[in-house]
Amino acid sequence: MRLMDTLFEQTVTGLNKAMDLTWRRGKVLASNVANAETPKYRASELDFGKELEKAFGSNGGQQVLRTHASHMELTQESSARMKADLTGTTRADGNNVDIDLQMAALANNGSDYTNAVQLMKHKFSLYRASIRDGRG
Repeated sequence: MRLMDTLFEQTVTGLNKAMDLTWRRGKVLASNVANAETPKYRASELDFGKELEKAFGSNGGQQVLRTHASHMELTQESSARMKADLTGTTRADGNNVDIDLQMAALANNGSDYTNAVQLMKHKFSLYRASIRDGRG
């Protein structure tokens, strides 16, 4: 068990993993935007749901956070489950990147990351307040 999992509850660990996945998804979306004019380029998407399933297991129908490093290796690019993004229409040059859809996805992804950061900041402020109150 990692030190962070020992010190903090599962919420903090889960938020940390969500921020890592959102960052990784941002890289994929940015790559799609950068290749919007590349012939035969096919848009990709991080399978966010599958990656969360790797991080969260089930125990009698109840969600349990898996904290062993092998359950979710975010340090290796190859560990992310990629899938084809078929939202755009394929053009004559074989490219299917819809720049408007990709930019909207990038904006939503940025909001998701910001929300996770705000939740993490709130959680740590609660910890800080608890420590101060404990000194009494």
